Amino acid sequence: MIRIMEFIIKDKVFLVAMIFAVFSMFITTPSLAYLDYVNWKVLIIMFTIMIAVSGIYETHFFDYVATKLVMHLKNIKWVGLVIVLVTFFLAMLLTNDAVLLTLIPFTIFITKHTHQEKHAITILILQTIAANMGSALTPMGDPQNIYLYAYFNIPFSSFLSVTFPITLMGLLLIVTTLLIRIPSSTCELNITTPVVDLRRLFLYLLILINALLNILRIVPELYTLIITLILVMIYGRHLLRRVDFHLLLTFLAFFIFTGNLSQIQNVQIFVSQLLNTRYSIFFSGLFVSQLISNVPTAVLLSTFTPVYLWQPLLQGVNIGAMGSIIASLASLITFKYVLRDYHQQIKHYLIQYTILCIIFIIIISTVVLIFF
Repeated sequence: MIRIMEFIIKDKVFLVAMIFAVFSMFITTPSLAYLDYVNWKVLIIMFTIMIAVSGIYETHFFDYVATKLVMHLKNIKWVGLVIVLVTFFLAMLLTNDAVLLTLIPFTIFITKHTHQEKHAITILILQTIAANMGSALTPMGDPQNIYLYAYFNIPFSSFLSVTFPITLMGLLLIVTTLLIRIPSSTCELNITTPVVDLRRLFLYLLILINALLNILRIVPELYTLIITLILVMIYGRHLLRRVDFHLLLTFLAFFIFTGNLSQIQNVQIFVSQLLNTRYSIFFSGLFVSQLISNVPTAVLLSTFTPVYLWQPLLQGVNIGAMGSIIASLASLITFKYVLRDYHQQIKHYLIQYTILCIIFIIIISTVVLIFF
């Protein structure tokens, strides 16, 4: 019981989601209909990607790529730019959380190694925004995209056409800001390239491809799950300990909560009347994300969003990844490292992060709403 309680209270987002789910059960009596609330495809895709990315992380592939790209550079401006761009593009395929878990420590190490710690905060902020804006492009980039892609059964090409303006504008703003804010200071990088376990890398890439084939609707989710479990049980059972079960259970809890909520006719009518235009859905996704994070926001609002208006919800929650420190689970990862390594600069980090995010939100939202 003690271990169960420790598990429950460890993740505050999961704790809140569970409380909401339990509360909703008093309104809508538990039954087998609850099984229909759950989007099993989303949970299977997320589980498979978590396994694959955890394995790739263990092979030191991320460190290898980043080290290879920066080891011959002699200027902190270009080192910072390369690190941010690597974060941006890797997040499109390997989820923003996983990329930041690897590259945030890498950035801290590089800035300390080159005695350029005064620029670390700026690089970390832009790196976090890069992870969120890069991952916004693809269905596999982050959890809310995986969910919305499956929930609304969005065609892959249509998904990219809606998210591409966000990612493109994000890239332009990030690169411009970095080139302006980081000076051309000479630095020396005396680092060695880590060794990559190629055999295991190949295995984990197979698991990742297995997930991508399901996302592209080539392989059914049941086959994806079976293939993943077979490979894991034979070659990587230890990876099960690295799966973020809190996040999976958070989704499960929100599925139950929103499913029960949608059964209440008065609530269904009231919320549906609020979410009936492109602008109301877009700004609801954007602002609610600042309060409860964009992942639960996507699950909550999708229940009441008409199928033909999935585009503004997708755009709103992805742009909403910026803003408050809790708007995205990825931003909390960076914040934890800042708390550990730059505790005295927390206030400076929060102010700079918030200001940049607000500016980026205004510019990207304006462009998306007017031109796309």
